Amino acid sequence: MINTGIFARPKRILICSCLLVLLFAEPTATASGATYLEARELPPPPEATLDDEVNINVKNFGDYEIRTGVTDSKVAVIAIHGGKIEQGTSELAYALSARNHYNYYTYLGVRDKDNASLHIPSAQFEEPAALAMVAQSETTLSIHGCSGAGEFTYIGGLDTPLAGKVKDALTEYGFTVLDAPKHLAGLSPDNIVNRNQNGGGVQLEISKGLRAQFLDADSSQLTRYVAALSEALGNRP
Repeated sequence: MINTGIFARPKRILICSCLLVLLFAEPTATASGATYLEARELPPPPEATLDDEVNINVKNFGDYEIRTGVTDSKVAVIAIHGGKIEQGTSELAYALSARNHYNYYTYLGVRDKDNASLHIPSAQFEEPAALAMVAQSETTLSIHGCSGAGEFTYIGGLDTPLAGKVKDALTEYGFTVLDAPKHLAGLSPDNIVNRNQNGGGVQLEISKGLRAQFLDADSSQLTRYVAALSEALGNRP
């Protein structure tokens, strides 16, 4: 069983400007004495064929994987509870980044069961590659999953102008957007989505019912959702 405290924030964080160095080339000791697991290289995942320009780097740690796609964009799309933790979030993050050549990051639970225990709160998520990617971005979109059989999205984060554009675009495309409850609003400055160059990002909390639609083969819902987000982000480089 993984210790979800291994990414707890040290008193001082030195974020390397080079993402590739941060992708666990060597085990790294934390301030608490914990050591990051040694990764083994895997071939690119199947979804890499969606866009050959996004070169997916995969690190496997047994219980979880970290996948990144680094581009020259100032936009980062992240799914820190991906895979079997909050299903459908990695798929959406990749589809959006592949369409627009955005930077892509996901932390995926890959256990046969009990993936919920891999859930690290957003304000405590200190995985170095994720921190570095977000720190270098000007616009950050963090995709999460929440409970609910209905099809709806909560929108939060400290980038309120962009959050408004996302709400308008999703509504225009026929998706239901609701006011986020406080615990899902993503308003903490410590939340990883708000730790970019502008001090604020947008957090999406997507219901289980809607995420289930994203997992269908040739999902029109996923295509429309990506189109809405792409429109909201506009021509951001």
